[in-house]
Amino acid sequence: MSTNGSDPALRPSTFTQLRRRAQFVDCAIDAIVELGYQGASVAEVARRAGVSKGVVTYHFAAKDDLIMAVVSRVFDSVAEHLRARLTDTTPQAFVADYIGAWVDYYRTRTRYMLAMRDIWSSFRDESGRQRLGPDTGADELAMIEHALRLGQERGCRGPFSARVMAVTMKGALDRLLGLLVAEPDLDLHAYGAELIALFERATGPAESSTPAQLPPVRQET
Repeated sequence: MSTNGSDPALRPSTFTQLRRRAQFVDCAIDAIVELGYQGASVAEVARRAGVSKGVVTYHFAAKDDLIMAVVSRVFDSVAEHLRARLTDTTPQAFVADYIGAWVDYYRTRTRYMLAMRDIWSSFRDESGRQRLGPDTGADELAMIEHALRLGQERGCRGPFSARVMAVTMKGALDRLLGLLVAEPDLDLHAYGAELIALFERATGPAESSTPAQLPPVRQET
């Protein structure tokens, strides 16, 4: 049986311990961005923090625990940012506010998102399965879909599949992260303005419009 002195998970968290853990998370983010997920070892994090590997493992028993702390840091940061930007939005303003919020987050927290990009593809369990699967963003997609449907109900959005539009909007923003990797000097403000204009046109009301339909399937002859 573990005692309070032998199991780090059971030790009381002091301000100093929390600050140290935050330092290791910062170092892990920097290491992932600069060296990739595989290069961001516990030893590398310790080197960057100027401590021994044992000091890091005192707080995080294994690399997986440290990576999960990075994921929690980023997710909490994103949630706080979106909540601050979208709490008072309206159905009519939602598209611009949502896209603008994400573009601004990419601008101010670029390293967070670059680290998450590598973690997303490389963080796997013993069987090789991704730990952060497609269901990770399900709540956000549901939020987008709800906001779009509300806009349709109030007459400020046109007839379209709210589900398809939500997936498309999120996909366009996810792709923006890949562009940032390839083009570090990308003008985020201009790109975001184009995305907003595009999706405002796609979701805006139209007096005589009808829901889009696929062309009929051509029969083989």
